[in-house]
Amino acid sequence: MLNLESAQRPCGRSTPRVFARALARLRRPGAARAAAGTLLGAVLATALAACSPALDWRQAGPQGVDILLQYPCKPQSVTQPVMLAGKRLDMSMTGCEAAHMTFALAHADLGQPALVAPALAELRRDAVSNIRGRVLSQQAAQIRHASTPQPDAVELDLAGQAPGGGALREHVVLFAQGTQVFQATVLARDSDYRKDAAHTFASSVQLGAAP
Repeated sequence: MLNLESAQRPCGRSTPRVFARALARLRRPGAARAAAGTLLGAVLATALAACSPALDWRQAGPQGVDILLQYPCKPQSVTQPVMLAGKRLDMSMTGCEAAHMTFALAHADLGQPALVAPALAELRRDAVSNIRGRVLSQQAAQIRHASTPQPDAVELDLAGQAPGGGALREHVVLFAQGTQVFQATVLARDSDYRKDAAHTFASSVQLGAAP
């Protein structure tokens, strides 16, 4: 569950170091039993509590995956065992926090084509439920080289709430290629959310052609 209680703490460390330390906490014993949605919610929430530099766009992506995005900050990565579509697998997450907004890409290879559709459906449900959200708008994800058709390969604009109170906004793009699933996410408090920055991140996805 998201926990934004410490989001207003003063900045005393660089954002990359704070984000990396937050991600490292997910490697504690017992974390491997977490569902994918729990991992995403925990990382995004902790990153929101970090320091918040200005937007400084650069192209980056996770190592070993043929995908690039425009990040407004220097991203950090973590790989964590999770349960997704009933299978225990490794999920990587590459993200950072800037202007009080969190920008992240989650990725997992399911290894079985039959698991892709249920995995996307699960990630979609979790994206909404993690923030107790409601869908403001949705459309089919438009990602070049992504697999089609996938009913839950969508782009969502969500409004929700933090458990401790306060309105949240989240923008999510879900898509797949082969047996790989991806979730690009922008999350912020409603007062900090910038639609232009979320659109820049979401529309910057460059997915390599399938082998």
